[in-house]
Order: sequence, then C-alpha cells, then structure tokens
Amino acid sequence: MKLLSVGPPESEQPALLVGEDRWVPLTPFLARYGVPGGMNAVLGLLPVLGGALADWARTAPSHPLEGMRLGPPVTRPRSIVAVGANTRSHVAEASRHTGGHTAKRPMLITKAVSALCGPHDPIVRPADTRKLDYETELAVVIGSAASHVSADEAMGHVAGFMACSDVTARDIQTGEDEDADFYWQHFRSKSYETFLPTGPWLLTADEVPDLAKITLRTYVNDELRQDSDLSDLVFDLPTLIASVSECVPLVPGDILVTGSPAGVGHFMSPPGYLRPGDTLHTVVGGVGELHNPVAETR
Repeated sequence: MKLLSVGPPESEQPALLVGEDRWVPLTPFLARYGVPGGMNAVLGLLPVLGGALADWARTAPSHPLEGMRLGPPVTRPRSIVAVGANTRSHVAEASRHTGGHTAKRPMLITKAVSALCGPHDPIVRPADTRKLDYETELAVVIGSAASHVSADEAMGHVAGFMACSDVTARDIQTGEDEDADFYWQHFRSKSYETFLPTGPWLLTADEVPDLAKITLRTYVNDELRQDSDLSDLVFDLPTLIASVSECVPLVPGDILVTGSPAGVGHFMSPPGYLRPGDTLHTVVGGVGELHNPVAETR
C-alpha cells in the first residue's frame, strides 16, 4: 500500500493511494474503529487491520489526486533520527574529517519535526547560510513500539519506507563563524523548516521484498550528483534500528534517516551547493521520487 498525507500544511489528512491518480481518505476508516488521530494511528493499526484497510481502499469513495497538495506522509513523528556518515563512499569523500575510518557505532543526529515538508514543497534557503546541501536517503518509518530490540527483531517493527533528502546548511554545521573547531551544529544545521522533504508516499514494508535493490540517486537541475544503493551502508537497517532503540524508545510514526552516498555538494570541486531557482530531484529507486524547488527565504 501507498499511504499519503493530503491537504494544506498543518491540515493534512491521512489517505491511501488508489491506482496511480486517486486517493481515499482514511479519517472515516479510523472513526469506524473509534481511533482518533492521523497517520501515526494508521501505522499502529496496520499489523491488525491491514486487511480491513485494503478492503476500505476497494470500497470507499475515491477522489482525483490532480490539484491536491501532498504533504509529508508522516506529519507528526515523535522522533526523527538521522545517521551521519553511514555509507562507505561518503566516509571516503569526507576523508579530511574522517581519515577514511568508518564509525564504530552509528552516529545519531536528530532533526526537528518542523523540518518536514512534502514531496513538491519548496526547500527554503535561510538567510544565514550560503552552503545549502542535499543528501538523498531512504527513510524508515516505525510501525510498532521498539525499545532495546535486537537486530534480528528490528525489521518486524518497520511500517514502511519513504524517499527523503536530509538537507543541511554546511556552514552552520561546521561552525564556520566560530573561533574554535569544536562547535559543530548538527541539529541546527539540519532542522530549519523544509530541511526534510519526504514522500511522495509511505510504501508499506510488505511491498519492498528486496531491500538490496533500493537505489539512491540525486539530480540537481537534471545533473546526476549521487548514484548508489543500500549495499554502500556501513550499518545495515536492522543494526540501525536496534542501535537507535537502545537509547530512544521508538513508537509508530518515528522516522530513521539512514545514510547518504558520495556526491553531496559540499565535497565537490568546486562545491555544488543548492541555490534559489534550482530543482532538487530525489530518487529512491523502488520507493519514490521527490521534486523540490529551492527558494530564497522571504
């Protein structure tokens, strides 16, 4: 199934894609079972009511998707956890910082929930950065509570997957205006509004039988910048989920941003940062694509 959020910002409603161009609202489905809430509630019901949800998609009235805004499929996760330097190729291109050494445990970085935006929303460059960068990644969405789970158990807690770009203000991240090389700002640099486009839908885990076939590609104005697949990950998805669950009790709707390959703008020569007027095309093969214009802050 492909789960959507449809409607204006802050007022999106959970929905289900029917065919290629129609959608069915899920709020009435939730009401039938006396469950309030949005997409997080839908995800929590998937393990027990997945069949009923499929029946609802076949029988409920549908609406044309044309002209509707798609928001981030999960609009209100409790936690968003990104994993830094989690591909071998990115570790290599960042060798002036990493020395070519991969991390001994996953490097966890949080992002603000307010950074989320939809698959076609503008990415807004803040006034205090000129080094706006992209990172195409697979987003994992949690479907059931996971605390201190093992790697063998981890994938059983996954609801599905989304395409995403972990947008970062590199000059903020590396503390360029600081007097010492200690004051890196991972959270601030990754948490401005619109710095996590996701979507276009949440593809449920049962529709992704072979994770090895998922590819990661980035195009900036039709120029291919990143091109890799999940075999490049330092820590695989089960290991990541287990590691995060050791310190963060995960709940339905939580998002894990799992790692981006070489080709980010920061390490190009010359650097290839995003500028207002650019279009960022994020492709997670087998999952979905995003098309986000880049805009200047108002």
